[in-house]
Amino acid sequence: MAKKKVTLEEINVKLDSLTKTVKKIQKREIKIEQEEQTELVELKKLEELEEQIKKRVEPHPLKKITYKDVAKGALGAFIGVVAHYTFIYGIHVAAELDMVRATLLFPLSFFLGGVFLYATGFRKVSRKMLWFLPVRLTVLYTISLLMTIAVLFLFHPEFTHSFADGYKQVAAVALTALIGACTADLIGQE
Repeated sequence: MAKKKVTLEEINVKLDSLTKTVKKIQKREIKIEQEEQTELVELKKLEELEEQIKKRVEPHPLKKITYKDVAKGALGAFIGVVAHYTFIYGIHVAAELDMVRATLLFPLSFFLGGVFLYATGFRKVSRKMLWFLPVRLTVLYTISLLMTIAVLFLFHPEFTHSFADGYKQVAAVALTALIGACTADLIGQE
């Protein structure tokens, strides 16, 4: 077999063809790299959107009442009433109250508890969740009243002698119990 001689001109043509092919490949690689960068940016945007959706979908911790919330409220109400023997001062104040003023203390305590909860926890919550404030407040208020009755029953032997005196004593001490329950309820919230 005879070897075919390759001329310099043919080598130059093939070299030009290879150079064009290499340039085309480089352009494609640059284009692919730019597309990958664009996809990475879009992927980051999708991840951010996913995080936002997760935050919107997951239940808000203030939107439910759990056993832990009840326990924290009860402990806070107990501490609110017993700390510094607040209930003893409440008993002295109750002796000076008439039934009308004692009755007015119940809704006043409820209102002040609502203001306290809103100012310390629910103010940071979206407007769509404010409907839950009265539900949470009612649970905490009920716990406060129960803990007030329990503390007065345990520490003040004359609590059950007269309904009128007991009623006034609960009215006088309920506010400190509610503030304690609301404080304990808000501790550890996200």
